[in-house]
Amino acid sequence: MRDLIEDLKTLSPEQTVLRGLIVFSLLGFALVLVLAGESSVYALVVLVILGGVCVLNPHTVLPAAVMIYCLATWWAGVSEPLVPWATPAALCLLLLHTACALTAAAPAQARIPRQLFGQYAVRLAIVAGATVALSLVAWVHQSWGYGGGLIALTSGLFALGASLGVYYWAVTLKQDHVG
Repeated sequence: MRDLIEDLKTLSPEQTVLRGLIVFSLLGFALVLVLAGESSVYALVVLVILGGVCVLNPHTVLPAAVMIYCLATWWAGVSEPLVPWATPAALCLLLLHTACALTAAAPAQARIPRQLFGQYAVRLAIVAGATVALSLVAWVHQSWGYGGGLIALTSGLFALGASLGVYYWAVTLKQDHVG
């Protein structure tokens, strides 16, 4: 525990920003959770405590546990699964995941290359854009009265295929041309 606290005292500027993004994403999720449904003060207090521990030790399984807790509080506190606040909540969790992954990629005192930030920014933008687009598709399906069935299945498979294609293009093909 002392080592983790010592790491916090000697963070590189990039690590400081990333750990700030962890806090920002969890506070954003807590705000969206309150706006979207009826969450208890207890759930928010636990979320803040877990966020602090996640900032202290982001390179373990703890960020995944925090995300599972976020999903559980969303499920327990929001009456409908498909509300307009679901997209900002998902984007907050995406930012949490990305910040924790980048934080864990290097020691606390190490400077993180700008090129790595750029790569993660592009990936984050692609996934965030796909999240917003698929949320819009889900809202359109719901407003048209389609509760599932063949149209939802076809749309989901199309979205999965398109996502894999974009990932292949952005990660595999672009890296082949860079090297």
